[in-house]
Amino acid sequence: MADVQVLGNGAPDGTTFGRSDDKLSFYGATPVVKATLTTAGTDIATLILEVTDIRAKLVALGLVA
Repeated sequence: MADVQVLGNGAPDGTTFGRSDDKLSFYGATPVVKATLTTAGTDIATLILEVTDIRAKLVALGLVA
């Protein structure tokens, strides 16, 4: 693990990655703007659509395949 790069410095307030208007990506994905999630479903069909939307946004970031 000697080649691991740490992106924080141990500051008590934490570490921020990017500004609110920056694009980010992980694992070589194309950088995208901050995603917006809308969750207002009360039935199973809407819940399925919302979970599908969340998955698509995680894929766009490169966090899941």
